[in-house]
Amino acid sequence: MSSLAITSSAIAVTASVALASPFATSVISYNPGTNAAAGYTDASTALGSAERFTGEDIFPGGVTPFNPAWGTDELVSVGSGGELTLGFDTLITNSASNAYGIDFIVYSNSGFLDTSWTDADPNNDGTGVIGSNPFIFGAGGEATIQVSQNGINWFTATTTVLDLFPTLGYSDYTIPTPGSPGLIETDFTQAMDPALMLGDLANLSFAEIIALYNGSGGGIGIDIASTGLTSASFVRFLNESGEAFEIDAVAVVPTPGTLMLLSFGSFAAMRRRRV
Repeated sequence: MSSLAITSSAIAVTASVALASPFATSVISYNPGTNAAAGYTDASTALGSAERFTGEDIFPGGVTPFNPAWGTDELVSVGSGGELTLGFDTLITNSASNAYGIDFIVYSNSGFLDTSWTDADPNNDGTGVIGSNPFIFGAGGEATIQVSQNGINWFTATTTVLDLFPTLGYSDYTIPTPGSPGLIETDFTQAMDPALMLGDLANLSFAEIIALYNGSGGGIGIDIASTGLTSASFVRFLNESGEAFEIDAVAVVPTPGTLMLLSFGSFAAMRRRRV
């Protein structure tokens, strides 16, 4: 086979990988449960990318850790006894090579309480300060998160509150409640360090939070290693708690091999255009 044919084949494979969405592409099933939030029962809102800008035409604002998504067309609620099952075109791969071992990321609608409004300094009101006793609102009850290769046999990856880390839509925001979209989108497939605890964020300013995210969109990182599966194509959220929780989106973390393939494809395509 000629080098040109190999290059063309690599480009074709790369193109198919690049076109596959890292986000959920189908709703397999949904049961709102007994106490889902009113108006938040459209399961299709969990498909596609997490929100970067919320409240359009009502109270528009950029999504930041202090200003989470809240629209009925942006979130789906899972109440007690309820469940949400999503399908993916991109394979969720258990890889120790992934950053922090995270295989997929869940985006909800949690947010940090801005203590600048209640501190002793009136000059910093609304600037976004986590405070010495960090508090997260909107996380809701615990979610039991399961994965499956075939949509039949399920394995529990974790049971967790959907709190850290609240979503950040753009990394060039300078205020916590911006009135327009930013220019630099964060990466919703870039995991945050799961070793960080809420207390580690005490007293951080908004600028320091942006720096901590380092280009990531935040979210709750999930490792499927404990399930024993090497890969999965379905994710299920069960609510066995007494309080509802909301889902915005789920993103697959690309393995380092996929990233290398994409880079090679871009390089090969450039070479081909020059020939």
